[in-house]
Amino acid sequence: YASLSDEIDAAYRRVMTSGWYLLGPELEAFEAAYAAYSGAATCAGVGSGLDALVLSLRVLDVGPGDEVIVPSNTYIATWLAVSAVGATVVPVEPDDDTFNLTGEGVSAAITPRTAAVVAVHLYGRPADVAGIDAVGRRHGIPVVYDGAQAHGATVDGRPVGEFGDLTAWSFYPGKNLGAFADGGAVTG
Repeated sequence: YASLSDEIDAAYRRVMTSGWYLLGPELEAFEAAYAAYSGAATCAGVGSGLDALVLSLRVLDVGPGDEVIVPSNTYIATWLAVSAVGATVVPVEPDDDTFNLTGEGVSAAITPRTAAVVAVHLYGRPADVAGIDAVGRRHGIPVVYDGAQAHGATVDGRPVGEFGDLTAWSFYPGKNLGAFADGGAVTG
């Protein structure tokens, strides 16, 4: 805070004097800037990273009777989002070297009920986006990336938000791009 206090305080005063505490021009400006920063065409701000994951699955019409492939090694919100839409979690063991899902692991877990993959970019290390996206395209299964720990991460110079169908982001205060309260976004 100390190094950015003048900018932060000016933004706070701007919001407080405008009366737009939710939605409005500040959020619209952030959404446009974050979409560009993350390599996506659009961005929708939401209340939390969990909200971003749930919204992503709902947009993809994932629900009861569906299965969603997720990493076995992730923060609980990834699994909670699948449960929140009534789908079944299908845990897949991550790669021993990267701790992330691979295309091979995802491919081995696909069943006729697989409706989506939620792959996590864990600890800022991108998942196997080439492999996972290829499996998704081959099977007609949408891919959602959980980018909660990957703000600013790239793969071959491309922001991780360029991959998959949607990316869910968290701005929890402890994240590498955190807010002063909870927040999230979906990009695509």
